[in-house]
Amino acid sequence: MIVWQGFGFIVAVIGFGSLVLAEYLTRTFKDQYYYQEHGWPKLVAFWLAAGVVWLIARYYDTRPGKVMIEKDTGREIVVRRNHSLFFLPMRYWTYVFLVLGAVFLFVTT
Repeated sequence: MIVWQGFGFIVAVIGFGSLVLAEYLTRTFKDQYYYQEHGWPKLVAFWLAAGVVWLIARYYDTRPGKVMIEKDTGREIVVRRNHSLFFLPMRYWTYVFLVLGAVFLFVTT
């Protein structure tokens, strides 16, 4: 079961899409097992996904929220929409992808 809020599902789409793109591009090496046997294509794919997710998360984090005023206290409260995947905010997925890329560089089948 995939759990997301807002546009958090985009993280999964970008991650999966970058891995598929990396595998497709390594097929040009005329070795159908190159992607599975080498870690650097996965590293590049995860780091590309990290960059794209960082840009999108930064865009959503800098958007202004709604300013609401409490009736009782008169305090201003800024309400923003939450964008997360598996309860992890979108901006933190950048670091997850960076670490996964480093791990998959050394893990081969």
